[in-house]
Amino acid sequence: MLMSRYKLQIDNPCHENWQGMTPKGRGRFCDSCTKTVIDFTCSSDHQIFQFLQNKKKNTCGRFSKGQV
Repeated sequence: MLMSRYKLQIDNPCHENWQGMTPKGRGRFCDSCTKTVIDFTCSSDHQIFQFLQNKKKNTCGRFSKGQV
């Protein structure tokens, strides 16, 4: 499967303060949406693809501008 077939698009980006969230696991817990926001900023495209492919529900994630 080629990675170039996929495009990550965020229609409604979150505007919550990352630094104000409580560290938890691979990211931080957002009190506003009551979910853990996964930090993908240091992840490769392949790592992001693998993570999202294995998830069954919506995922909140933090990305760098170059990843989106």
